[in-house]
Amino acid sequence: MSSLRSSSRIAGLVLASCLLLTSCGFDPKSDKVSELARITSPNGRLDAVLIVDIYGPAAGGGVNSNVYIVPKGAQVHIESAREVFSADPMTHGQLVWTRDHLLEIHYDIAYIHEFRNTWDLSEVEPVDQQARYYEVELRLVPESDSSALKPDGTFRHINDE
Repeated sequence: MSSLRSSSRIAGLVLASCLLLTSCGFDPKSDKVSELARITSPNGRLDAVLIVDIYGPAAGGGVNSNVYIVPKGAQVHIESAREVFSADPMTHGQLVWTRDHLLEIHYDIAYIHEFRNTWDLSEVEPVDQQARYYEVELRLVPESDSSALKPDGTFRHINDE
């Protein structure tokens, strides 16, 4: 009888939590992940992929912009892939291969959470010990002299002039 009451309490708490989250506008099925851009390297070997992930309720959610490098035409497996860049928010995001081994990430406003300036092919496919590693350098290219803060130290926002 005691375990029946515990199960009932747990079920009641789960139901109450679901109702509370629903009333706050949270809908786990509304999260959206989409590929915004895919640019192939000059030698045709790799793709740089910009993926946006819209998360959370409208009032408290956001949009993560993540950049991945994958073999040409390969899918990005978000669960296991390691991004080279992540920002929330980011405006005017654009990927530009300037050479086979140099990828530029262009943007206007970006609150950058993660960035690595090098990437290695071994992150996405097995590399023979005797084979030469295939490296890519990444470079950040903001459109203006300030991508996150105004001269007075306050944050730039998407709708700012």
